[in-house]
Amino acid sequence: MSTEFQQYSTENQKRVIAEFAVAEGLTVVATYEDAGKSGVSLKGRHALVQLLQDVQSPNRAFSVVLVYDVSRWGRFQDVDESAHYEYICRLAGVQVVYCAELFGWDSSPTAALMKAIKRSMAGEYSRELSRKVFIGQCRLAERGFWQGAAPGYGLQRVLVASDGTVKGPLRPKEHKSIKTDRVVVTPGEAHEVALVLRIYDWYVRQGLGCTRISQRLNAFGMCNAYGRPWTPQLVTSILSGEKYTGNNVYARTSRKLDANWRRNPRSEWARSVAAFPPLVDRRTFEAAEQIRTNRTQNLSDEEILKKLRDFVGSAEVVSAKKIDQTPSMPAGKTYCRRFGSMSIAYERVGYEPRYYRADPEASRASRAVLQRCIKRTTDALAARGHHVDVSLDGTTIRVDDELVIRFTVHLILHYDRRSPRWRARWPTYCAPDLLVVLRLDSALGTPLDFYVFPRGSLAPGHEFSLSIRSGSSGPFETFRYPDESILFELAARTRLEAYDGRQSSFPNHGYLGTPDSRDESTDPQQASKAGDDGEHRGGGIEEADYGEP
Repeated sequence: MSTEFQQYSTENQKRVIAEFAVAEGLTVVATYEDAGKSGVSLKGRHALVQLLQDVQSPNRAFSVVLVYDVSRWGRFQDVDESAHYEYICRLAGVQVVYCAELFGWDSSPTAALMKAIKRSMAGEYSRELSRKVFIGQCRLAERGFWQGAAPGYGLQRVLVASDGTVKGPLRPKEHKSIKTDRVVVTPGEAHEVALVLRIYDWYVRQGLGCTRISQRLNAFGMCNAYGRPWTPQLVTSILSGEKYTGNNVYARTSRKLDANWRRNPRSEWARSVAAFPPLVDRRTFEAAEQIRTNRTQNLSDEEILKKLRDFVGSAEVVSAKKIDQTPSMPAGKTYCRRFGSMSIAYERVGYEPRYYRADPEASRASRAVLQRCIKRTTDALAARGHHVDVSLDGTTIRVDDELVIRFTVHLILHYDRRSPRWRARWPTYCAPDLLVVLRLDSALGTPLDFYVFPRGSLAPGHEFSLSIRSGSSGPFETFRYPDESILFELAARTRLEAYDGRQSSFPNHGYLGTPDSRDESTDPQQASKAGDDGEHRGGGIEEADYGEP
């Protein structure tokens, strides 16, 4: 990875290459640059991938590739990987020249030996740097500073200067910008702290399990820190998190370079006792830990595979979510941790899923479409004078602190050789006023249409299928619209007409009259018709046909 503070910044590299090209009488026709990308793997190196594709193209516009030095292919842990990419260029008839190396144009055996040595040095540099960074992070964690991402529900990150001055809390997805600053953890909002204490009380004193606790929280309409429903795994993470006692624990898991994550033994953990104010006292935490230990069943791989084999043979719907919801089954994460993924676990028991999900690229494309739609909607509403708030997960907006709209997008799924369909489900852990479902075309670029479901139109907890064919969704056609402009009409304010035929000149009052005349009306039916605040969503009431009192 090259940044402006490093010797190998992209601007320095391009300048050296340009000077080399002028000295050698070459013309630079294209530049391939992976700025700010890690060089330990090909993942994320889009420019390098494009270069290898262009090299093998018969219509390429160049015959020489200028590279700053050998390490610019990447600091791969396998030295043959960068050599392989250079060989691809030579095999296609494109010469590779190193501008900052002594053997620039040289292709002799001596130059080949020097390249192999430098490739090994590049890989060793990454390994050594990774080790030093990891040790530095462990030392900071032992001093009580937080390392890593979000601390969890009920906790918040606070930015402090090198002299200990508190600069303020860090919101989700925010990071420090000054190298000498540090991050500490403090108790979060009062309602989150109270909920953490309530979870421990339910578990330790009332004997509720993690599944029952998550169901109770979802029934109350409460969301986790990311605005999503609670799961037994999230409850378990709170009950097993030593951070809730004020201890800062780091390096329970680690990942070096591009290797897989591994669980470290306790002897390698970095720990700071009483690093920040506790949310839960030590006695309560130890009681919860003892209960978890007594309830935990240490099953072998064969035993949990047998449970999975029995489950797929008897269950109507097989998914990781259904596995988590079955009390007698190990958690889906257990299978992922033991065998690498749920797909491998399914393969081990001879089960083939009945539908195929879209690839990660399609999922990312659909999320991008969803975010663009939400941005267009919020910008248009703001331009119309509305106040719009967006939830932390970016999928729900609140208009004027009154109208809650949740957006969702669904990919094409194939079910047992039937025609592709979308699936819609009313969220059970929140109560939006409107649920907007985006249906995408096959290119995943432009929404095909929009379904706007008001509260009460879909039964909570039940999934409904929407066919690809336009006009084939039966009763749901009532809620289908070509674009999101219907939301602007639903969010608009319209004055109500009073029961005596006069229209209110105040948008905040549905009844126009003197205070005395208002007090004289004692008919509750008329009062309910006139409205309390005089504002209705969805176009309001154009004409009133109320009877005389």
